[in-house]
Amino acid sequence: MRTALMTAKRAVGLFALAAVMAMLVVACGGEEDPTPTPQPDTPAQPAAPTATPTAAMMAEEPTPTAEAMMEDEATPTPEAMTETADPTPTPRPTPTPIPVEEQVDFSGKTVQITVGYAPGGGFDTFARIFAHHLSDELRGNPNVFVSNKPGANTLVAVRSVIDKDYRDNQVDIVVVISTLIQQSILGGVSEFDAANDLVYLGAPDYTPSDQTWCIRSDLADNLDDYLAGNFTLGQIGRVDTYATSSEWAVQVGFPFERVFGYTGTSDMDAAFNRREIDVTPTCRDSQVAQNPEWAEGYATPLFYTIMEPEWIKAGKAEGKYGWVKSIREIAEERFGTGNDYLNAFDALMAAAASSRIYAMPAQTPGNIVNEMRAAFERVVSSDDFVADMKSRRYDVGLRTGDQYQAQVESFAGLPDETLDIIRGLFPS
Repeated sequence: MRTALMTAKRAVGLFALAAVMAMLVVACGGEEDPTPTPQPDTPAQPAAPTATPTAAMMAEEPTPTAEAMMEDEATPTPEAMTETADPTPTPRPTPTPIPVEEQVDFSGKTVQITVGYAPGGGFDTFARIFAHHLSDELRGNPNVFVSNKPGANTLVAVRSVIDKDYRDNQVDIVVVISTLIQQSILGGVSEFDAANDLVYLGAPDYTPSDQTWCIRSDLADNLDDYLAGNFTLGQIGRVDTYATSSEWAVQVGFPFERVFGYTGTSDMDAAFNRREIDVTPTCRDSQVAQNPEWAEGYATPLFYTIMEPEWIKAGKAEGKYGWVKSIREIAEERFGTGNDYLNAFDALMAAAASSRIYAMPAQTPGNIVNEMRAAFERVVSSDDFVADMKSRRYDVGLRTGDQYQAQVESFAGLPDETLDIIRGLFPS
């Protein structure tokens, strides 16, 4: 497996040459979680249009050294630039059994899960619930605790585990955002090689993307009116799934004037409600449940990524929203988008189906990795874990370590033309 990954990695590096290293950026700071803790079901109310979003997730300058990555980022104001019912989870596979002779006793060991975002956000909450269940799935019931090392799109957390020697009494797990792994495969991350520095336990949030764009109905109430204009679109940073999918849309012809700097999904929701932005990319079912006025006439759906939200299906059953399709279909029909761009979209959506990637440093002994992979599958497959996450409105779906390892290899093995398009979706 590792040989195949290294071969694919070299192929990407040869094509990219030296210029690729400057094409992608891993931002300093970036301590806000792109998927914050879901809010209660109380509907959000439109606020007065005076607040201005602050704390951009991503800086714009490349950070080629570890020292630069660790520097604090100033908090900028968002700037306008002209130019990620719930989805059905993937069926849960049967956890892979470990032969008795290969099982590890974790008595006396400590398991540390390092999260690349600050406490209180979605990554952190997910990890703490996972930690609680993980201890019960390991022989010896070790102490499992969570620490936080925010910064640089989870790169600070990754480096904190890959840059130290393995110790027999402590087992390290790190939670990585999937976009950092994509960037590394494409050759744009200094001092981190996703193919060789980590081994993957899997992802606990594998669900097909249901990202959906809506425009305020007072501006447009159909797709044609939207396509005839140029409207502001809220964004968080420049390397999250909102940013890469919207960059793809702009490159194939969709009219957006993007406004960066919102601190998370709930911040963009609030900006949309107070009429600060014209279009939001957050019109999935979970957000409409929190903002029911959107489906009652405040918002007009435009298109979605993979999964059509249930609230749009319900509207279609009433004779509304007949124009709503996947953004891929609209790109092909309205703009004549070619295969390379369509293949790039498919690859992005496959990667975006999981955002929280659980991994271990490559220096971890193989028997520890195997045991932890099996425990990871048992936890994410368990009814108790699924119930805990669903009660907090989180999507749950198991992508195993082997499956994610194959995803990394598949991404790296895309045709050069497609990889070049994907590189161009990240900031330069």
